[in-house]
Amino acid sequence: MLGVLAAAGVEAADAKDDKPPKVETPREDKGFAIASDDGNYRLGAGLQSAYKLEPVWENGEAMSRTAFPFLRPRIYGNVYRPWISFWTSLELASPLAPFLLDSYVDVQPWKAAGLRLGQHYTPLSRHESLGPQQILFPEFAPVANYFWTGRDKGVTFMGTTDTLEYYAGIYSGSPLRSITSDPGRWVSNVRLTVSPMGPMGYGELPYIMSDENGAPLRVSFTVQGAGGKVQRREENFNVETGSFDIIDEGVRKFATGGVDFMLQAQRFTFFMEAYIERTNPEAAGTNFTSVGAWAQADYVFYKKVLDAGVRLSWLDASHELDDDALYIAEAQLAWFLDAPFLAVKLRYQFAHQETPDPALLGAVTLAKDTGTTNLLTLQLNLAF
Repeated sequence: MLGVLAAAGVEAADAKDDKPPKVETPREDKGFAIASDDGNYRLGAGLQSAYKLEPVWENGEAMSRTAFPFLRPRIYGNVYRPWISFWTSLELASPLAPFLLDSYVDVQPWKAAGLRLGQHYTPLSRHESLGPQQILFPEFAPVANYFWTGRDKGVTFMGTTDTLEYYAGIYSGSPLRSITSDPGRWVSNVRLTVSPMGPMGYGELPYIMSDENGAPLRVSFTVQGAGGKVQRREENFNVETGSFDIIDEGVRKFATGGVDFMLQAQRFTFFMEAYIERTNPEAAGTNFTSVGAWAQADYVFYKKVLDAGVRLSWLDASHELDDDALYIAEAQLAWFLDAPFLAVKLRYQFAHQETPDPALLGAVTLAKDTGTTNLLTLQLNLAF
């Protein structure tokens, strides 16, 4: 496909002024892109992927493993002007079937004001807004996943300055794999991040990705919220029909609030998020409140290559229930061969999900299966 597009671009350029389009290395990524001579039209291709060996023991018994946590080919670029950009990516590492992950257009003539339109990640959680190559641990934090409003179809208004970032969006509240939106369903997000000492470094790897000046002392704070009316659904792939069977789990209203804090100080970084959510399941069960927090810290102990980190997580899925808390402790050694494009991560995780009375759960969803889990991960991350 890219070959056909490149050939078509060459023919068009020759007909105009005998100048073929440039073939260049993308400005912020490895890989390649085809660009017009003036830079107004550009098409790139890349991949975000991870490959892992991960023995898992649950209550002392060996469990099944996942070899590909994510496998995401993508195309991206800009049209007409550099500030009109697009991104489309697929998720191939799905236990059910490949699906469209993101497909959106950014219109941002000014850094301080722009919008994103299409299917994309909603802005609740600074952690969840990063790419897989930008986070410290092999996968996103379970507590952040639990409260995050996911990917959705809609519009996000956004902007950044040296000390502020803001995001505000309205979305359809529809399932990720559905190309249609449900009537009467909606989700809204807002996030404000303040960095009073100046801009923070790259993702959760500020020192590793810094220039010769390193990652000077910076602090950053976020306040954020979300709310909506959605219909929870369980999707199962039907191999006989080649389609998804969708089981409705009922309509629910929710309101979520959260804060985060980040500190970077050269080789040391600390990051934490905390959430509270009130859920009203209209058809099943009574209202309940969920609270949770997680934090991580890391230190780059050799050049900008070797890093050691820890992460702690806690989640109470329903404050009204007993024996439903989740506790997770993780430790990691990471080798960034060519950050952020190539990295190897060795992580140990201990997790314990308490066992509430199933008859009292109602619409409450636990973040993990009940019991104690020990997990060892050796993961290779590749992104370009």
